Amino acid sequence: MSRRRTLRAWFYLAHRWIGLVISVQLLAWSVGGFAFSLLSLDDVRGERERLREPRPILRTTDVGIEAREALARGAQCGGEAARVVLQLRLGHAVYDLYDAKDKPLCAVDAATGAVRKEITEDEAVALARLDFSPAAAVASVRRIDRDPPLEYRGKPLPVFQVSFNHAKAPHIYLAASTGEITARRNARWRLHDFFWMLHVMDYRQRESYNHSLITAASALAIATALTGLILQVFRLGNRQARRSSPSADAS
Repeated sequence: MSRRRTLRAWFYLAHRWIGLVISVQLLAWSVGGFAFSLLSLDDVRGERERLREPRPILRTTDVGIEAREALARGAQCGGEAARVVLQLRLGHAVYDLYDAKDKPLCAVDAATGAVRKEITEDEAVALARLDFSPAAAVASVRRIDRDPPLEYRGKPLPVFQVSFNHAKAPHIYLAASTGEITARRNARWRLHDFFWMLHVMDYRQRESYNHSLITAASALAIATALTGLILQVFRLGNRQARRSSPSADAS
């Protein structure tokens, strides 16, 4: 057997077996990319169901203390406040305080300066209803202090989860300390998240794409493509050799 044929046989075996090993992941990447192209990000993020009303007007008469005074009350919230945001919530002007890692600490009444460390369950439901526009009954409300569901990974705790009876199975998450909406999740988000898990091959946290498993899979995918290209070069060379051979000319 000539050296050329030996090399071709080796590349053929390499292409076949490497392709067999990586084929499932290649299919997952392809199906995932197809799913991403079909799923609208507005649907995934729950933007289509958000209630879009004119922002309420904040009057100067609603504010009785300055932002720096509210910021100084961060010590009463169990942390050091690094950022403050003034807004209207359920008809009241409040300062939301955040620490250096942007975690919500508490709310300070902008009129009186009173510190509110947590919202109530009823307030969580009211705020969720103000955010979710479709007419749907509340299915459940629960407070989560630790071990959040996978769909809420990496987000600040404690939090209220408000679920609605709706075809998209929405969950609205609100910071227990301030009432700020920290996440919106629905059936399409979960589908997108599943394919994202397959895409980055992070089967636990579904976030990192800097790990050895995806590096190895990518290397195998590259090897499959390269060996396929090399085999194609061999085929083209064989065709050219046959066309230029004396027997081909005689015929």
